[in-house]
Amino acid sequence: MIVTVTHTIMDGAVVRWYRPDMPLDQLLTARPAISASREGVLVNAYLHEVPEFVLALAQNIHATFQRNPNAPVQHLATHRRRGMFGPYEPVPAATCKCPAELCRCAHAEEPR
Repeated sequence: MIVTVTHTIMDGAVVRWYRPDMPLDQLLTARPAISASREGVLVNAYLHEVPEFVLALAQNIHATFQRNPNAPVQHLATHRRRGMFGPYEPVPAATCKCPAELCRCAHAEEPR
């Protein structure tokens, strides 16, 4: 899945998961399959389309944000915007901080 992390004024960070076939130029306007913030977990897809580990991670992120709205989650992003208003681009594997045995990022197959 494509994962983005966006910081908002009202809710702190929001982690969003999009389908892996989503064109990157549509990420700004498309509804994510699932998102997590301090407000809760929102699912906009059939549950069988959302991997169980993503749903569990989203619930964990929500609980974490309730305890600490500024918890670091940027490392979860598989895609980031180039500059403030630029397009989304894949995060290079070298910057991935996921534990190798748990990494399910878009670049998980790349050597580290």
